[in-house]
Amino acid sequence: MFGGKILLAGYTTLVVLVLFSVNCYAWKNPYLCDPSSCGNIDNINPPFRLKGDPKNCRDEKYELECENNRTVLHLFSGKYYVEEIDYHNYKIRVVDVGIHKDDCSLPLYSLTQYNFNKYYYDSPYHLRYAYASSPVVFMNCENPVKSSLYINNTCSKGRGNSSGSVKGQYLYVVVGALKVSDVADLCTVEMMVPIAQPPLLMSGENGGNISISFSDVHNAMANGFELYYDFCPPNWTSFQCLMRKIAV
Repeated sequence: MFGGKILLAGYTTLVVLVLFSVNCYAWKNPYLCDPSSCGNIDNINPPFRLKGDPKNCRDEKYELECENNRTVLHLFSGKYYVEEIDYHNYKIRVVDVGIHKDDCSLPLYSLTQYNFNKYYYDSPYHLRYAYASSPVVFMNCENPVKSSLYINNTCSKGRGNSSGSVKGQYLYVVVGALKVSDVADLCTVEMMVPIAQPPLLMSGENGGNISISFSDVHNAMANGFELYYDFCPPNWTSFQCLMRKIAV
């Protein structure tokens, strides 16, 4: 009888300790928080957090903001609207806040692979450039350029280009990696903007025989570009995390 009471008391204590441990874990674990939402992004989950979320929720390195009902990512002194978060493939698709669909708008910020190569290890962002991305290169030329690579930048005509300074009269964009030999005489690179896919692949109806217009390029920029984010779920081993990084 006495032994049964001790056993019952011990069992009760064990249950209390287990429940206390679970509660403490839930309080400390930054991934056990309710999802946040802003505008069209209604599933802001780990590792991302929304500014204003409880202090212990998720990772501050992946903090997003909600501005005028749009989810915003601040990256390398630039500001980008978040269009989609792909938690299955660990990708986030963003677009320069200066670009709007269905109008003649231009990007505000230049961004290249170099930004991530230079700052990745010291960066608070822990985001990586998707290698499938292609750049749109904004060119400023003092003379007209006759080349199929150079597309007339019709948005900048008569009102300056995206960086706010016009050295020459002829403004173009070039899609894809630009070789030194592709830079025409008296032309300078004004800025570079990544896109998820080249307009040629996005349009594709006429195969390789397609004439790309600045409207096509603008649509590609308005679709945004993708970044991979580094995230290792709490229940994964270091080996699993390493293999996921290799896979992407």
